[in-house]
Amino acid sequence: MKRVTAVLAMLCLACALVLLGCGATSAGTVVFEETVSPNEKYVSSEADVVYYTVRVTQAAPGTATVSAESNSGFFEPVSYEIECDGELSADDVSVKWTTLMGGTEPSEDDQIAVAEVSVRAGDGSSYERKISFVTRALEMAAEATPGA
Repeated sequence: MKRVTAVLAMLCLACALVLLGCGATSAGTVVFEETVSPNEKYVSSEADVVYYTVRVTQAAPGTATVSAESNSGFFEPVSYEIECDGELSADDVSVKWTTLMGGTEPSEDDQIAVAEVSVRAGDGSSYERKISFVTRALEMAAEATPGA
């Protein structure tokens, strides 16, 4: 009985340390977050709805982390750091969502596929990067096409 109690105590301690460690390595303050769905209007089941999220966090002035995630099996999360002067605000970040064909007005045949993320630094410069949420799906389609 003492052995079981000791094992349970060690497990509880280990869980507590893991949880404390997660809190200590927090990604920082969320400066900006936006989520869109490319197909919400075109599917009949909630289980089929895909979401794309772009988030900008800042743990300390001078560096920000841009991350993108999706519940789509075709997307692997993306995260990168950028240098910026001082602290960012939501006004310093913008995301322009575009379709697979480059348009800004999505349709059932041309759904949202790319986030054009722009982060403005305190010195007036800006860092821009496109994040494709469909690259892996396009690669899979190309691999499946004979003679491609």
